[in-house]
Amino acid sequence: MSLNTDRTNVAVDMAKPRNRMAIRNFRDILHEETTGWSVPEILWLFGGIMCITILTVLRSQNGETVWYSPQKITELTAAITGCIAAILTGKAKLGAFIFGLINSVLYAYISYHYKYYGEVMVKVLIFMPLNIYGMACWLKNIDSVECEVIKRTLSLRNKIIIATAVCIASVALGMLLSYIGGNRPYIDATTTVLATTGLILTINRYVQNWILWITLNVISIWLWIIPFYKGEGQPVAILLMWCFYLTNSIVMYRRWKRKIG
Repeated sequence: MSLNTDRTNVAVDMAKPRNRMAIRNFRDILHEETTGWSVPEILWLFGGIMCITILTVLRSQNGETVWYSPQKITELTAAITGCIAAILTGKAKLGAFIFGLINSVLYAYISYHYKYYGEVMVKVLIFMPLNIYGMACWLKNIDSVECEVIKRTLSLRNKIIIATAVCIASVALGMLLSYIGGNRPYIDATTTVLATTGLILTINRYVQNWILWITLNVISIWLWIIPFYKGEGQPVAILLMWCFYLTNSIVMYRRWKRKIG
């Protein structure tokens, strides 16, 4: 494989007679967001939201804290907006960045409560501004036929570079979080780096972003299971959110791969 495959892909992407959609106003955006949905995808969206809501309420009824307490409502809202953002990302819809921004604000607040400072840092310093930037980037690359963003793939060389950078950055950030007294610093650091890199790849429309999200979701499930056993709280909605993310990431990776061909 050529070392310049990425550049070639970009050049081909620019040269192809793509029918990019011209987003001019709110009506265009609404049309783009509501086009191309299948019945299974709609059921997956609403089914996931209902499942998380019901299980959160049932779990809270068996515990000491009612589900409608401020903390539980915040966790549930974060989980729901996160699920919507995940599915919209898989569908390559602009709304992913709107719901992603809301989720980032709520998730940062919840993570601070559990002293997951790396999670707070990535949401406040990286995810919030990148969600705004990401929407602007996707606006320029929407296929008018499928009403989805045009997708790309990485070269082998860049895959190796990204994997190496993720490992080095995770160790370095883990040392920093350990120094400032964060909980589970190296796990927290790894999820932080994976999330940042995954979002950058998502904004740049690379299908490999889903591989990073799958890895991140597996680690994050473990990260949010720990408070149950340590008696540090019961973030049911957040844990269910990550389980939903994992399933969704696997499904959407396969979907993006089919689109690339």
